[in-house]
Amino acid sequence: MAVLYLNPDKLATAIRDLRAFARDCTSALTSINDKCIEEHEPIDITDLRTGANNAIDNVKSRADDLESAKNAIIAVNESGVGTMTADGGISCEVPDDTTINSIDDLTAWSQATIDAHDLQTIIDGSPGAKSNGRNYDQVIEAMRERSGDPAYAAALINALGPENLTSIPLDVAEHYTVSDESGDLNTKPGADTELAELLGTLLASASTTWDKEACESMATTIKESVDDKGEWGRITVLNAMLDGHDADGNHVNDLEFNSTFLTALANNLDDLDWNAIKTCADRATDPNTDRDIARYDKKNLGPYLGGQSFDPLAGVLDAMGNNPKAALDYLAKASESGDGADMTLLEELSKRNWDEQGFAGFTAAVAAASSQRASTDPTTHKRANNVAGYGIHYLATNTKEGIYDDDAKARVALLLANCPAELTTVWNGFSSLTDPDTLERFPAATAADINALGYRVADSCDATATIAAQLAQYAHHRAQQNAASHAGDPDLQISSINDAYDRATRATGYLATLADKKANDINSDAQNKADNHSEAAKTALSVLSTVAGAGFGAVGGPPTMVAGASTGYSVATTLLAPVVEYDAAQVDSAAPSGMDKGLWAAAIQDAADAGLLNPEDYTITGDSSKTYTWIVTRPDGTHTIDLSQADDPTTAADDLGAWVEMVNTHIGDYVFKDITDDFSGSYTAGYDLGSKYGG
Repeated sequence: MAVLYLNPDKLATAIRDLRAFARDCTSALTSINDKCIEEHEPIDITDLRTGANNAIDNVKSRADDLESAKNAIIAVNESGVGTMTADGGISCEVPDDTTINSIDDLTAWSQATIDAHDLQTIIDGSPGAKSNGRNYDQVIEAMRERSGDPAYAAALINALGPENLTSIPLDVAEHYTVSDESGDLNTKPGADTELAELLGTLLASASTTWDKEACESMATTIKESVDDKGEWGRITVLNAMLDGHDADGNHVNDLEFNSTFLTALANNLDDLDWNAIKTCADRATDPNTDRDIARYDKKNLGPYLGGQSFDPLAGVLDAMGNNPKAALDYLAKASESGDGADMTLLEELSKRNWDEQGFAGFTAAVAAASSQRASTDPTTHKRANNVAGYGIHYLATNTKEGIYDDDAKARVALLLANCPAELTTVWNGFSSLTDPDTLERFPAATAADINALGYRVADSCDATATIAAQLAQYAHHRAQQNAASHAGDPDLQISSINDAYDRATRATGYLATLADKKANDINSDAQNKADNHSEAAKTALSVLSTVAGAGFGAVGGPPTMVAGASTGYSVATTLLAPVVEYDAAQVDSAAPSGMDKGLWAAAIQDAADAGLLNPEDYTITGDSSKTYTWIVTRPDGTHTIDLSQADDPTTAADDLGAWVEMVNTHIGDYVFKDITDDFSGSYTAGYDLGSKYGG
């Protein structure tokens, strides 16, 4: 601990002296200015005026800063944290890890210290206790208001003590629990979980201020707060802190942690004996366990939060879902050769005895790590490629479908979506997983692995939407790349654009088959419990049409994309999640009608972008009052098609179809037919191919 000392009276005198000095300087400058005017400005004092005014303002600003600092320290003292010294000074202890480099830092430390003091005082007091005139809810609200301020968050974590973070929410539950002859009653239900989640937000914010040493120290301290018998229940608090932050419902954790901290925390927590903890937790929470055995296990477990996983890795891996670097550094540690080829940990984790929450966290980390396949750094790309390939293989072979909750399905879908070249290849009937552009062989995973995972997630609207959107995006990038590589040869350009979208259409047909088969299996296995998964998937698959023509923005996601310069497509790091709800007793087919419409529109758009359409085509607009906002003029005066400019992107494909029909009626353009040749047949072929999947 460092000790901060202040004599407020002496500092107040110094502040008054500074302000008096500033006033004297202002008066002197005014006198000089007046005299200069009186003498008809014999010299130019413009620079003097500017320099003097700046200096005076600096003095005033410093006085204001000192005033703020004084008030902040006085506030800490008045809250009951500091102590008065014999000479009238104030003495406050500052935790060693607290950094104060500015007045803002000092103010943040002051408020955080007061909030931490008041929170602890209220928890330690009787029900209804207040501290410094504030009740529990007011203190929590003050913490929440500043939770996004890294300086405040770091100071609060230090003031509370990182070793206490996993126990404070349990203390809150105890504080608000009253007991009588009828049993225990929590008078503020949910306050424990709410505080744990808030502490998670603060921890994430604070971590952004830490260097490598601080990250590792904090990670070790937090791990040591949950690793002994009697502390295992606190793991549930840690998981509530790190997991479950998904305000937008896109299955990706909202918290933004320092990647070094997350990696260090995971490395610490995976040392804990999960099998021993799980056995203890299962017995302690099972009402059928022998009373004496349960009493022993409950003692080893200690207090815990209900509704949370006891798996030490559940929360930290979930948080990695929003931190690709941390996920990759943990799952594919860079070896001495720099190739990240050691997938031992990934294999071990795939065989772990997960509960649902823990498994969902694991899939989040794998998906996030795979998003770095698009990296232009060769080592990073190779490591991410390994995680993607081996991740698909290990998930397919080492995990059972029964553990896949909605989050896990969406995240496995994101993993698959991060491999659009491989999905397109497999779902076009090829077994060799080689990228057609880079000729890079996909490691470990097989066509059977991809099909197995595709089937497992095919009853999730969010999952199929994510995959379909990425298939469309990949087709668009490949069409553009291939058209550019054949510049000057219109026939080859048309053929290459057609090929890209033809393959996407076949792949989409295959995906629709998996969704239909999953629906049929759900109906036959549990007809009375069937949700309308496949009907939702059918709606989600329409995303492919919209994305192909108008881009991701037309369907509201993903907000974060990683440009894949080395592979020619974008890799989603945030899930596309158009949530659709239905109320039906029967699962319907996911096979969409007119699935090829959007791809047809996208192919024509790419042909226009490559300059393959007849310039006269753009002069045909019909005699209707409809304005085609997606026909845009380039700076050089030529025209192209940009469906993202449509007034309603969801109807852009239909509008384009009407326009093409008009053009063909008036002047005709062979490109329209050749560029979209046999898309309907390709969809049917893909659907038929997928129907052979055995499940």
